[in-house]
Amino acid sequence: MDFKRIIKKIVIGRSPGSNTVDNLGGTGEMHCDNNDVLESTYYEETYNLSCGCFGQPGGRCWQCGAISCTDCHQHCGGLNNPTSLGCGKPICREHSHHILLDNANLPFCSQCRDIIKRRLRRQKITSLFLNPFIEREVDNDR
Repeated sequence: MDFKRIIKKIVIGRSPGSNTVDNLGGTGEMHCDNNDVLESTYYEETYNLSCGCFGQPGGRCWQCGAISCTDCHQHCGGLNNPTSLGCGKPICREHSHHILLDNANLPFCSQCRDIIKRRLRRQKITSLFLNPFIEREVDNDR
């Protein structure tokens, strides 16, 4: 008599926005009794995340719901600053728009990117109009 026992463990994650279930991989084991010998096989199944990596899930994008790994997952405005320059929402690699601010390339969502670009454009126009009226110190050390 052949005896077979299969044990599966599947890891799932539920999207809070759309309430859909994502399969995040799983593990399993199979025990077989072939010719009075108990044979055990252990296997692990993984899926690549939406960023294309096979790493640990880092978070879910607020716009599309895609799950990114810990290396690719970012937040709007960055989290390394003392204060975030954006809204701080989690974004995937596809929905992050990078802007160079103070020698740092920071990711932003599309809404915050538009706000920051308008602010930078307004500052540039204001400085162009005010430059003729601002007195600068002249270097007289020559």
